[in-house]
Amino acid sequence: MSRTSLTPFAASMRDPDPNGAKRAAQELFDQHGIVVLFEHDLRAMGTLERHLIEAIASRIYEGKK
Repeated sequence: MSRTSLTPFAASMRDPDPNGAKRAAQELFDQHGIVVLFEHDLRAMGTLERHLIEAIASRIYEGKK
């Protein structure tokens, strides 16, 4: 294996872990109570759940912009 000036960065050049975002969101919730909503999770929810989330977000952020 040849070494280049980029060798120290080789470990960061991997494809992202597909479950990494979910794990990071779980850690945020566990440690800080922060809720992260992913678009694919919203699509999987029923209409009532989506409307509740939208109503909560609208109240917090004072409507859509």
